[in-house]
Amino acid sequence: MSIVELFYGFTLWLGSYLLARNSRQVSVQLTGWGLLAYAFALAVQIIFGQTYLIILLAPALFWIGAAIYLLPEDNSLRPILIRAWAIASIPLAILTQLNAWFAALIVVALFLCAGMIARLAFRSQFKNAFALIAVLALFVTLSSGLLILPLNWIPFDLGMTLLGLDLIFLGVALTAWDAFDEGASIRAPLARSFVASLYYAGALALIAIVLGANSTLVLMLITFGILTQTFSNAIQSWLDRLTLPQRINDERETLRQTADALPSLSLLEPTSMDEEQFTRLTRRALSNLGDLGKLASSPLVNLPMVRGSNPLDRTHALKSLLTQMIQKLKPQSDAQFGTTDEWRYYNAVYFPYVQGLKPYNRRADDESLDDVSRAALDWFQTCVPERTLHNWQNIAAKLIAEELKRQ
Repeated sequence: MSIVELFYGFTLWLGSYLLARNSRQVSVQLTGWGLLAYAFALAVQIIFGQTYLIILLAPALFWIGAAIYLLPEDNSLRPILIRAWAIASIPLAILTQLNAWFAALIVVALFLCAGMIARLAFRSQFKNAFALIAVLALFVTLSSGLLILPLNWIPFDLGMTLLGLDLIFLGVALTAWDAFDEGASIRAPLARSFVASLYYAGALALIAIVLGANSTLVLMLITFGILTQTFSNAIQSWLDRLTLPQRINDERETLRQTADALPSLSLLEPTSMDEEQFTRLTRRALSNLGDLGKLASSPLVNLPMVRGSNPLDRTHALKSLLTQMIQKLKPQSDAQFGTTDEWRYYNAVYFPYVQGLKPYNRRADDESLDDVSRAALDWFQTCVPERTLHNWQNIAAKLIAEELKRQ
């Protein structure tokens, strides 16, 4: 097995792992797709002995999108830049097939993204993380430029190696930042996924090599081994839906999500956190009320008032506690919904997080809603801008965090 095939396997695993995490951060997902695109370019090089410029553009274009999604949600430029990236990416890739120097526009965009992330490092609470990501983004920009521009300053194989290393470091940095933002541990689940993929895919590749298989078959077995390991949970869920009754399937899904979340559970003690960190993790736990798997990895399950004989019981206890805290925000009234100022914080967290309302989802199905939820949905869509709702949710999370601290 060659070094290129080992490199292919590692980048394929890391990209698949980022996607299998089901992160809420679109930046993490796009970085995963960028790594998979790079792995695909390596596969084409191994099988056909050459690669194509349009494939090499994909990691850079995915990273541009990932960098834009790193902007705060309340940034007014964010939706404009996202729309511009989504519209311009494919035409720009096509133009580079007509003239390779059009790739210079992609390199310029990469430089701007690196500068944008560096600027975030001065404003965000994750200063060190964004500073590191900005440096890695600059390296990705340089290696991408040397590879996709028709300069021929370095050998092609060296350029591919440099870009791959930069993307790997960038993927690991984003994974660590995402886990820290979630209040989860990253070392154990990352190592577990890597070792499982290494043993399974490595064993398949070794058997193929011993039997004298060609490089294409070895590559296919490596791909099969890595993908079936990293997406094993999704495969099991699909098999359950295919073969089991709905009730049993739902119960198995809940148990599986909770069990899979345990390696990510942080050992942080909520009582020792500062106010800013505790509020941020409370905000994250509130947004995960409808996802027991993610809620199970929240450090808030370590709160003294959260009790249970097993992780699933503690997760349910935390969900019940947070729901009670949300109910305390409700004004003293017999009404179930109101639009006055005193209702704003309760509405902002109760309907999206407890009721699962998605007011800005164009495909939201309001036919299955009751009258109260339908009235709330209409109010959100007509009277509450998305940025305003986000601010109200932050304030509500701070109020709930203060109440939890007092208990």
